[in-house]
Amino acid sequence: ITVYFHAILSKDFKLNPETHKVFIRAEGISPYANWKENICELICTKHLEEHGYLIEGTVTLAKGIINKYIPYKYWVSCGEGEYEFIYKNSESSNHVNRCLFIRDSLVSNGEWHQYDDIVCKASVMKSVLKMFLRDKTKDVVKGKIIAANIMLENIFSILGTWSPDNLRNFLFQLKQFYVVTKDPRVYDGRQMQWTELNFGTQQVNDLLLKYMSKIALPFLAPEGAKASQEDVVIKSKLALGLTILTVVERLELPRFKSSLADLCSLLCLDKVSQQTILDENHQITKTFAAVTSLKVHLTELCQRCIDNEVDQWVWILPLLHFLAAPLQHDRLPMEEDTWAGLEGLPFAEIRKKQDMGTLLQLMKEKKYLMEFDRTLVKSWISVLPLKSLPEFIQDFSSDLLVTLQGVSYRLENIDLSWNSSEVLESLLKTLLRTLDEKWARALEARSWKSCLTCCLKLHKRVCKYLKWGRWYALPATSAMIISKVANLQPTAVPQDAGQEIPVVEVFNEALRDTRTWFRNALTKKLLNEHLEYVTFSFYWELQAWDEFVKIRFPDGQFTETWKKTLLADLERRIQEELPVNQILVYCCQHCKFTELDSSIDWCFCNCATEAVTAACQTQRNLLEKISSYNMGRFSQLVSTIVVKSWPVKGGQSEDDFDEILHHMLTWPDIKHIFSFNGTNTDLLEKLTDEAKNVMATADSVFTSVTADIWKGCILVKHLEEVLQHEKQFICIWEINEFSFRAPAAVKELKELLQRRQEEVTLLRKEKKAIGTFLSMCRKVQASVKVDVGELEFEHLEDLRSKRLNTVVNVGKRPLQTYYSWSPKLKEFAQKMHSLKDSLIFQQFWEEAAQKAGEDYESSEEEEEENIVPTLDLDNVFSSLISPCFVNYERLYDDLRSGSLTLAAVDTIFQEFTNHPEDIRTELSTICELAPGEDRDWVDQRFQQIQQYHEMHLTFDAAKIIANVKEILNLSGDFGVLENLLDIVKKLESYKTQKLDSISPELMHAKRLLEGITVNRRGCLRELAQQKEFVFWVREALKDINELKVFVDLASISAGENDMDVDRVACFHDTVHGYSSLLYELRQESGFEDFMRCLTKLWRALDSDENLPKKLVS
Repeated sequence: ITVYFHAILSKDFKLNPETHKVFIRAEGISPYANWKENICELICTKHLEEHGYLIEGTVTLAKGIINKYIPYKYWVSCGEGEYEFIYKNSESSNHVNRCLFIRDSLVSNGEWHQYDDIVCKASVMKSVLKMFLRDKTKDVVKGKIIAANIMLENIFSILGTWSPDNLRNFLFQLKQFYVVTKDPRVYDGRQMQWTELNFGTQQVNDLLLKYMSKIALPFLAPEGAKASQEDVVIKSKLALGLTILTVVERLELPRFKSSLADLCSLLCLDKVSQQTILDENHQITKTFAAVTSLKVHLTELCQRCIDNEVDQWVWILPLLHFLAAPLQHDRLPMEEDTWAGLEGLPFAEIRKKQDMGTLLQLMKEKKYLMEFDRTLVKSWISVLPLKSLPEFIQDFSSDLLVTLQGVSYRLENIDLSWNSSEVLESLLKTLLRTLDEKWARALEARSWKSCLTCCLKLHKRVCKYLKWGRWYALPATSAMIISKVANLQPTAVPQDAGQEIPVVEVFNEALRDTRTWFRNALTKKLLNEHLEYVTFSFYWELQAWDEFVKIRFPDGQFTETWKKTLLADLERRIQEELPVNQILVYCCQHCKFTELDSSIDWCFCNCATEAVTAACQTQRNLLEKISSYNMGRFSQLVSTIVVKSWPVKGGQSEDDFDEILHHMLTWPDIKHIFSFNGTNTDLLEKLTDEAKNVMATADSVFTSVTADIWKGCILVKHLEEVLQHEKQFICIWEINEFSFRAPAAVKELKELLQRRQEEVTLLRKEKKAIGTFLSMCRKVQASVKVDVGELEFEHLEDLRSKRLNTVVNVGKRPLQTYYSWSPKLKEFAQKMHSLKDSLIFQQFWEEAAQKAGEDYESSEEEEEENIVPTLDLDNVFSSLISPCFVNYERLYDDLRSGSLTLAAVDTIFQEFTNHPEDIRTELSTICELAPGEDRDWVDQRFQQIQQYHEMHLTFDAAKIIANVKEILNLSGDFGVLENLLDIVKKLESYKTQKLDSISPELMHAKRLLEGITVNRRGCLRELAQQKEFVFWVREALKDINELKVFVDLASISAGENDMDVDRVACFHDTVHGYSSLLYELRQESGFEDFMRCLTKLWRALDSDENLPKKLVS
């Protein structure tokens, strides 16, 4: 092994290089005698002024010394000769020597370089040596630093000539220097570390980093100081930067943030010709290829810069790309890190940082780098935060495809928050503007197809990830980008263009994505309803549709398809609203449509017009709803409403006078129709001919009816229609042809209508009375016939089709109709009409008819069988009407006074026994005989009659209770029961008693027994009929507790006989059910005790409805 010694000889030796020599003497190196023979001679290679001389020597030794600790010293032949002195206290009282340790792993090509520090001369004052050594340690360290810097300069000088061998030697020698220097050792009887110096790895690292910073400084100086580069050993800035990078990585030196930016500056390519860059890169990288992996080191440097937030790492990307293997193709799909040349770097995390303003500035500073590296623009696009991309694209981009690809990558899986949406909007608009640049218009055919496909992906991602419709400009802009790129189509298309997506399919995909975005963004229905108007649920929706439908594509046919499809979607959205709201939105929001594409206005107008038919089914005041807006702008819509609201028959507008009049008087919007003739003549001129015809018809009908009312010759049905809708009629009359009617004229019309009302009311009243009279006569025709003659014929005539002046003396007072009957008959016929629903009145009417028939039969001298007498209108009053009313009025008087006998109640109210509420109705009806008198008596009579009808039920229950009392031999107070029986007996015996005899006391007593229903009466009745059983049970079983014992014995006796077993069970149930009466009543118990025990019996009966049958069995 060849060992090279490098050291600094102190000037204290006063060496004369011409006459004096320096040698290495050692111990343990064969075949040299220990400390006797000179092993290696060192010569002075450089005079170092105040530091002495750089001495160097070489010797070839046996490999046996490798990995052994060898003590050695420098021996100087000045005078008698002397060894160097090592200023360290000896721990073994021996001489302290240097220590040589050759590491086998660090030997290169059989060579080892031993880099020592300053060779010192011993002090003259040996007596004070120990004191001197205490202060000499600092000097020793300083000496080591001085020597190390000289050695480093010597080592780096190797690279003065750039070659692979020199670089390899440099790295090995530097490593050997580093290992020897950072671990100072001496030999004091044994090898040991020189710990007192406190000089180790940290100090050597600092020393090496400072030295490299010093030699790099000339390349980092401002432009004016470049002359200092002439003194540097390594002439290439790039070579120096790569060397420093390699040293730092190989020796694992600490990486300080302050030095990272300088290192990036060294590795940044200079602004020279591209060929110069290529030549230099090729030479330098070829040199480094044999010793290290620059790509790995550069990637690690970038990572270190990223970790320390040193943005200058973006300057070294061109060098990194140069060292990387070139891409085989430049087409998608590929991962973004591959596309951008950023494999292994966390670029996705970098761009998330918000404070990245300096990064773009650093890129601008080195913009020329893009001329050397096509991939750099991709890297920078991928690294920059999204908000910086618009400015970057505007200042840097010159390749449309790369720009589109970069933006497309950036939008993959993007989380579009509110802030990022603003940034994205700016980005897309910048992209759109760049398409007008000259470089963007100079596209090759293949690039154009790729750009178009990329634009589609961009549009897809925007439509997919954008959740807020408020940012509709984003998908609209991305769609416009597709349109603009499509316009850049070059004339020449390559033969394999078919491999790309067809252009029309790109357009269709964009359309599908746009429609999907609308569906996802429009999460609410189109409109919000308010009291009198509607608003859009999304304030931005109209602008969104407008932005999209205005987009134009180079393919005119597809542009039409695009627009029609989107408008169809808008139309469907409009049609999902209520028809009325479709009309309202067109009118109340019309001012907004004027600012948009005309097709949107057409769409809303069309929907509103088509919605009229359905709206008319639910809303009859459409014109009123839109009247507050300028209807002159909606003449087509108004025309449609007028026509569609008009009665239609057989597909044509109705011409029937009656139907038109009814429609005019019931259609709330009719006042607007007539206003068009007066105050809104401008709109009238814009209406369609069909609408004008409708208005002319309405005017004609109204004019005719008005004239007939004044003359009194109006048809009754038309008059009744007008009177039913008088307010609407007057409203139309006021509007028609005049903007204002005088109050006096309106008053006059109202008075006229009032007179016509009286006339037609009388006519109708008499017709109804005649109808009731004729009906009553037909009901009794089995007893007597009434010759109604011409009166029935007149009644059958249809008054509605007659003119008023033919059936009433129009304009004269008192009013008279054309009906042929006497005033007296008319009076009573009208009374009969008010009493027509009374069953009692009909009963009296039939009785009067029977009486009249019987009187007629008795007056005939010769009886003829089956002859029904006939009465004319002159004697029908005396024979039929008068007797009926006399009896009915007598009934009214008796009821009102309470003097109606119970016998009369039985006769007259017999049919109402099971229908008590009908009694109240009858009593209310009979009061119509005297409308002015009070009716306070009605409720009392109603209760009295109802209680009387129920009295027999109460009497039945009272008699059964009395029988049970006798059987049980009860002697207590049953006074209430006895009084009730006494009262009821009197009422039954004397039917001539008055209704008022049913006193409150009687009704109270009755209420006590109301709960005893038919089933309960049957239960008590069976007990009353089983007198012997009751006596036997009470005798045999003195107490209810004995029942169980008795039943158990009877069951044993019955054995397995089913019939006997059933009898025992019935006996048990019967005695237990009736036990409250059999055992809980004492002899002195009274009525109240009895009623209380009945409550328990009713519960037993509810549980076992067969209890009375078991008693019998």
